Amino acid sequence: MAIAIDQKYIDDIPVLIVHEQTQQVAPLPVIVYFHGFTSAKEQNLPLAYLLAESGYRVVLPEAMHHGERRRNISDQEVQFAFWEVVKQNLTDLAKIETWLTNQGLLEAGRFAVAGTSMGGITTAAALTQYESIRAAGIMMGTANMQEMADYLLKGIEAQGIELPFTEEELQEQLDQLKTIDLSQQIEALNDRPLFIWHGEEDPVVPYNQAVEFYRQLQEAGAKHVEFVSEPGRDHKVSRDAMLGLRDWLMSHL
Repeated sequence: MAIAIDQKYIDDIPVLIVHEQTQQVAPLPVIVYFHGFTSAKEQNLPLAYLLAESGYRVVLPEAMHHGERRRNISDQEVQFAFWEVVKQNLTDLAKIETWLTNQGLLEAGRFAVAGTSMGGITTAAALTQYESIRAAGIMMGTANMQEMADYLLKGIEAQGIELPFTEEELQEQLDQLKTIDLSQQIEALNDRPLFIWHGEEDPVVPYNQAVEFYRQLQEAGAKHVEFVSEPGRDHKVSRDAMLGLRDWLMSHL
């Protein structure tokens, strides 16, 4: 089987589209996979290849301020723009889904979203906004936006970096995150299949947030949720995790 990687722009969004070569214009089940903070779309090609081999079309978008979309902006400015990037990912997702539908590339009812780290955070947020998502995968991300925002702020302050926001502006940003905080609106999941993977030694996105969110899901009686915890793993998606997501999607999408 030959796998094709197509480079395209959907509006102003650079994407890689990975699919079986003879199926490049056929409607297929689609997975949009978002990369992590300071990463780029190309770094998820190994996972996209595994999924494409299994009959999926995988779209890898470039996030704002990353990869091809990086402009004359400092690393510190990108750090301050973290939640702006997440929100732009959500806007981009709508454009991508519309384009796939208009091009006849999306098999009806078989649309999934997944992502790594910031991409996993994007995925959780997307579940609060888009009912068209039929399955989702959070790879070492978090569904608790406000708790994660507090954690990131403390990390910046610990570095001795002065924040370019007033207390009022920070509070406004935190309040805005409520609308995309899946942990505060579990009902938005609506029993859609969800795969969660997290390394137990993750120093970037706290493992305990994944554990707490899974506990919330269990208490709410959520169905079709799988939580995979990997001992000894830090902030890097393992091959076993990639295979686990692939196998899970094959059962749910």
